[in-house]
Amino acid sequence: MNNRITHEGVVSRVEGQKVTVQFVQRSACAGCHAKMLCSGGDAKQRSVVADSYGLNYSVGEEVTVEVTSQLAWTAMFYAFGVPTVLALLILFPAIGWLGEMGACLLVLGILAVYYGIFYLFRNRLEHKVVFVLHRKQID
Repeated sequence: MNNRITHEGVVSRVEGQKVTVQFVQRSACAGCHAKMLCSGGDAKQRSVVADSYGLNYSVGEEVTVEVTSQLAWTAMFYAFGVPTVLALLILFPAIGWLGEMGACLLVLGILAVYYGIFYLFRNRLEHKVVFVLHRKQID
């Protein structure tokens, strides 16, 4: 079983050991021939910063960006899972104390604090998320 998530992209910036790669992230049905008939076929421009590990990359070079699926699931858990559970655990009891509007405002405030803390620790988290670059093989 392949436990890697890969995207093909293009190097957009090189600064020392840091390489910025842009790629198009497509939804599961973006390649479907009927995507114009539904709203499920979206694609978004994304970029990631990866360490070059001493290799030389140049702007415009085609590469493959790779991350382990375990790491991707862990990142999604902290970015979306924890806040969702936190919101639900606070929302329902708070409705009885503060009413619907007060409970919603409380949840929004707590989520703002959560994401604020998440933002403050971004540099520490950056070292745990490792993107690996591979040069695209010429056929």
